[in-house]
Amino acid sequence: MKKVAIIGAGNGAITMAADLNRRGYAVNMYEQPEFIGKNAVLRETKTIRVTGVIDCTSHIEMLTDDMEEAIKDVTYVLIVTPSFAHESIAAKLKGVIRKDQVLVLYPGAFGALIFRELLGDECPVVAEANNLPYDTRLKGDALAFCSGINPINMSFFPADAKDKYYDDINDFIPIQYVYRDVLECGLSLVNPALHSGACVINIGMIEQPSRGGFHMYEHFTPGAAKLDVALDQERKAIGRALGYELRPVEDFAGKPAGHQINWKELYMQMHGDVSLTAISGPNDIWNRYLTEDCPNGLVPWAALAELCGVEVPTMHAVITIYSHIHERDWWAIGRKLDRLGLAGMTKEQVLEFVRTGKK
Repeated sequence: MKKVAIIGAGNGAITMAADLNRRGYAVNMYEQPEFIGKNAVLRETKTIRVTGVIDCTSHIEMLTDDMEEAIKDVTYVLIVTPSFAHESIAAKLKGVIRKDQVLVLYPGAFGALIFRELLGDECPVVAEANNLPYDTRLKGDALAFCSGINPINMSFFPADAKDKYYDDINDFIPIQYVYRDVLECGLSLVNPALHSGACVINIGMIEQPSRGGFHMYEHFTPGAAKLDVALDQERKAIGRALGYELRPVEDFAGKPAGHQINWKELYMQMHGDVSLTAISGPNDIWNRYLTEDCPNGLVPWAALAELCGVEVPTMHAVITIYSHIHERDWWAIGRKLDRLGLAGMTKEQVLEFVRTGKK
């Protein structure tokens, strides 16, 4: 059997481990020491049950909090965690990861640049996806319900590594499209534009959820759709300044090439997607829909906008609102150019770096 390591043991990681095993992969799993106790059943039984659009009972080789043990005999290390875990995972990989291994991030959120900055010259090739492959939630110990499978777009760092590693990574999760580089991928994240409108508009309901909990997609209002479209238009302007033609929201909504989505179409899409409307949450303001999408999505977008001389007032407004709500400075915490290893570089130098991996 082909063997991979999956880093993480949350919603997406559990589902991916089961999915890959049912398709012929042996899977090692790693979880951070502070969280592994929540997965005692999986650690003991090494068995995962997934229902929904994926229906299988699968087995893993191990669940461990020893990074070296998890990755020692694999080529591909699949990091399936929220992007805010990337820094702590990079610290665990330092001195352990080999140059002949490959990191694959689901999703990335400019994570390839984070790993390159923190691992330095020992950083191997990194591939990153624009989205988590599954709409999925844990329903118990080693038990998940998957309501949908998402098409995945992928990028490589450095960009010219694509030819060598594409076929293997496409076999894990089929790739719909390959971005020119990791900047285009990070700017094509669906969630920061899609979640932000509904979260900002519904902060009161998120803080005081009604009986049965808050369902973001059920409460996706016309105002939320209008705000999302404004964020998306600003993101597209940044893309044009860097030479990309971005269409992540149109791809999400299944719109044809050349189509520019409007708020009414987005509103109908959000209320008509059965794989989304069943998903509950967020039920507090510290959910990753806010605390991941803002610092690791909107903040780097705004930083790239400044590099390119593009005005993004809606992004600035949402980041500032979140900073007030959370009583923390997301501008200071987020993935600005210095944290991505891009500080002091011109636009042309940044584009050359993501293509070649060399400054």
